[in-house]
Amino acid sequence: MTLSSALLQEVRAFLEARLLPLEPLFFQAGFRAVRPALDELRQEVKARGWWLPPLPRPWGMGLSLTEFARLSEELGRSPLGHYIFNTQAPDIGNMEILLKHGTPEQKERFLRPLAAGEIRSAFAMTEPEHPGSNPVWLSTRAVLEGDEWVIHGHKWYTTGFEGSGFVIVMCLTDPDHPNPYARASQIIVPSDAPGLVQVRKIPVMGEVGEEWASHAELRLEGVRVPRENLLGERGRGFAI
Repeated sequence: MTLSSALLQEVRAFLEARLLPLEPLFFQAGFRAVRPALDELRQEVKARGWWLPPLPRPWGMGLSLTEFARLSEELGRSPLGHYIFNTQAPDIGNMEILLKHGTPEQKERFLRPLAAGEIRSAFAMTEPEHPGSNPVWLSTRAVLEGDEWVIHGHKWYTTGFEGSGFVIVMCLTDPDHPNPYARASQIIVPSDAPGLVQVRKIPVMGEVGEEWASHAELRLEGVRVPRENLLGERGRGFAI
């Protein structure tokens, strides 16, 4: 589908009439208060053929990067705009990762329900022990024991973890590799996995938030997942 000026105007009118009126309740009462109404809008977006604009068909609309950027200008007029089109962070990034690097089994188990809007996801990389923005500075480790990865670590500012179906964890699988960019891998961890603990939700500008609109501190205490949950090749977390 090509993004036309008429479609942009139609999206803007839809947002102004249906979404913007929900913002006062969202700001006053939180995400859970507006989620039923947002779920209805998501179904309407699907029915209009606007679902997942940047993903290729048959997953989404198949817009180019520049076309999606133009559409995002409209969606970004509301903090809830991308959510009702299922292009909110971190889910859209995780969908793109799974689409490009996931195995057929991973796509069926994790990508399909995520793309359908049936579940949400999270991405865990930042660690409280390592302030700053250098992503190679990690301590969370995954050790392969038989057919399972065993993960120990500490993450925070994991957006949207509360209520999610799974989290992609960036962790060290080859901590002694001479190339620091070949030490880490990305591993899919179900959010209800034993040993994965939400310590707290971290306030941002005084707001704790709820569900997708929240940020979690996590501990991974001997979390075990199948070796098949590795995304891409071992040690290629930064390449992903």
